[in-house]
Amino acid sequence: MEMKVQIPFQQLLSLIQSLTPSQKARLRKELSQETLPVEPNDDFIQMLLNGPVYSKDDLLIIENNRKEIAAWRSKK
Repeated sequence: MEMKVQIPFQQLLSLIQSLTPSQKARLRKELSQETLPVEPNDDFIQMLLNGPVYSKDDLLIIENNRKEIAAWRSKK
C-alpha cells in the first residue's frame, strides 16, 4: 500500500531536526540506499498497443447483433 503526503519543506526540516541521533543515523542510511526507479510495465503496454483491433466490418456486425438482440428483447 502506498500513501503520499504533502508536507512543506520547512516543516519536514524541523521534523528531521527533532529526531534523535539514532533516528537521524537510520534516516541517513535509508536515504543513502539507492532505490531503483519504478519502470512502467512496458511489456503490458506494448501488448495493448500491438493487440488486435476491430475492423469496420467487425463493428458493423457487432452493431447489427446488438440491434437484433434489442429487437428480440422488445418482442418478449
